[in-house]
Amino acid sequence: MTSIGIDGLDPLSFSNEESEKLIAEANKRIINNILKSYTGYYDGFSELIQNALDATENKFRDLGDSFTPKVWIYIDIEAGKIRVVDNGTGLSSDEFKYFLKPNVSFKRPKDCRGQKGVGATFLAYGFSFLRVHTRNEGIEVAAIMRQGRQWAQDQSDSIPRPVFEEEKFNVPELGNDEDGTSVEILITGIAGEKPGKLDWIGARTAEQWLDLLRIKTPLGGVYLHTDAFSPEVHIQVRDANGDTSKKDVTKPEYYYPHEMPVADKVATVKDIEAGLSKIQGSSEEKFSRLPAELKRLDALWEIYPKQAILDPEGAFASSSLTDEHRSLIERHNVVVYASFFRSAKLWNEFNEQTLKLRPGVRVIHGGLQMASDFMVQGDLSIIPLTSTIGYQANSHVIVHFTDGSPDMGRKVFQPELKELAEILAVRCVTVFKRYLQHLKPDTGATIVTPDKELHEWKKSQEILRDKSPLSLKTASGRVTLLSEPQQEQDVIALYHQLIGLGVIKGIDFLATSQSDRYDSLYILDYADETFRYSKSTNPLGVNSSYGFPHNSEPRVLEYKYDLDALVREFANEVKFANHINLVVCWQATKQFSEKFFLNSLLVGDEGSGRQVYAATHQAYASGSQTLAFEVCILSDLLRFIQNPADEEARQKTKYKD
Repeated sequence: MTSIGIDGLDPLSFSNEESEKLIAEANKRIINNILKSYTGYYDGFSELIQNALDATENKFRDLGDSFTPKVWIYIDIEAGKIRVVDNGTGLSSDEFKYFLKPNVSFKRPKDCRGQKGVGATFLAYGFSFLRVHTRNEGIEVAAIMRQGRQWAQDQSDSIPRPVFEEEKFNVPELGNDEDGTSVEILITGIAGEKPGKLDWIGARTAEQWLDLLRIKTPLGGVYLHTDAFSPEVHIQVRDANGDTSKKDVTKPEYYYPHEMPVADKVATVKDIEAGLSKIQGSSEEKFSRLPAELKRLDALWEIYPKQAILDPEGAFASSSLTDEHRSLIERHNVVVYASFFRSAKLWNEFNEQTLKLRPGVRVIHGGLQMASDFMVQGDLSIIPLTSTIGYQANSHVIVHFTDGSPDMGRKVFQPELKELAEILAVRCVTVFKRYLQHLKPDTGATIVTPDKELHEWKKSQEILRDKSPLSLKTASGRVTLLSEPQQEQDVIALYHQLIGLGVIKGIDFLATSQSDRYDSLYILDYADETFRYSKSTNPLGVNSSYGFPHNSEPRVLEYKYDLDALVREFANEVKFANHINLVVCWQATKQFSEKFFLNSLLVGDEGSGRQVYAATHQAYASGSQTLAFEVCILSDLLRFIQNPADEEARQKTKYKD
């Protein structure tokens, strides 16, 4: 046999034209994988601000008090542009040549908020326009790059790979500074990927944006166990009418709940314990004699550093910490912030009265927030309480890991860190529950005796049955839900009844959950040709291109009473459209049309493209030709079953282009 001579071959080396092609294809796959990890509305802001903070803080470490770190944030809503300038270290000409390559980073790992080398790549290829002007030791480099996102998404190789276009350096903020960087991105022009306008969330002033960026980006530093980094931050916002507002701040930190205006009267657990320790007598006597400032509170809060968490006599002593948990706490210097509102309604008051965003937008609420390297990372998750689960909505817990190293896009922590964070969050809520009598009573709801409440509920359901009856009979039986759905639980019950009656076929369920991010996992199981679509004999059937039998991989199903509620969760980054395959709801009112176009599968032969048996619509992000997910609007489905011709006519009117 002939040897091919591989002794001494470096498998990562390339030397010829074919190899260059392989590298280019591999890089594009890597870039697209990076882009898939960034799904949030604030990701562009986060990367720009994170890089600016790292650059200024690194320079401050080198120069000390002789240097004043400064960051400028410009948000042009009318033009759809974001520009962030810093007077930090800047990029050398050699660094400029490489900083957009995937997995390349020039940061010092232990000193920075991010060092995976993917953030700059995301900025270059996640948007349609990138402008970078940088100065390092007086040497200036300035260039723009166009159509990064379009090239990354292109499957036909018709869009050439973007290259830098050199231009004249122009960063007036830097004046005579020898170092600094300006980075600008354009968020428009990406069909179906990002909101078309920066004011989609309803923030139009610099003050609103400062609050938002403190909550959702690294601008809101999480300095629970160290001195805060204190740059000067200057925010300027130009709204859709061309009006400009400005806001300056030093030492920007996370917007902790106990600092919110809706919490007028707050105290720490330590404050209360110290007050009680000074009073002799029974617990009732102590409480009655406690100073007024420690009673009728709007919020409780506390910070637990590593030593307090590990203290065998402390608040966390009875939590189920294993030796491995304790090792992780030591290794990552874990510190916990926790707060507890007297009423979950205060979150809505803050979002609506202080932030003044569009109705339904909730950028902060109760839950567990993971954090690492002085910034929040990923989305709020549910605190997994096993009792008094209503307190999940009252509690806001931040668990900070030093060098927690979440995955790309600052989304997902290692399972062992997530498990530890959940244990600590549950323990915090357990501690707060001891002091509920110190909180002001939640008087938002009328107090009704349990017997009267039950009687009124029964009566209201009988009235609803008579006013909005639900009646559907099939050869297999009838739907036993007597009234039209009023809430999500009714939607779930009705959908599963339709499956049991054989109206909906070919769906097997793996899981259904109230605590996980998404509601259900299902599998498509189409055994034979009887599942195939036919306009005349099987109008609820599925795509004629399926090979039968057909079995799918696990898919995500989300239940909602109204599709609009899911659109609001997308806006709040509670859930993500690209994760979901099927939505089952009772109705789709109006707000969905701001983000999605619904193509009716009940009109003409549109049903021939159906993926899920009895799905009524396909949802496409506005401006996109790519299917986002399928929808089963149950009210439309029932009307179609009972009178196909009339419902088809209604569909043409309601869901027209």
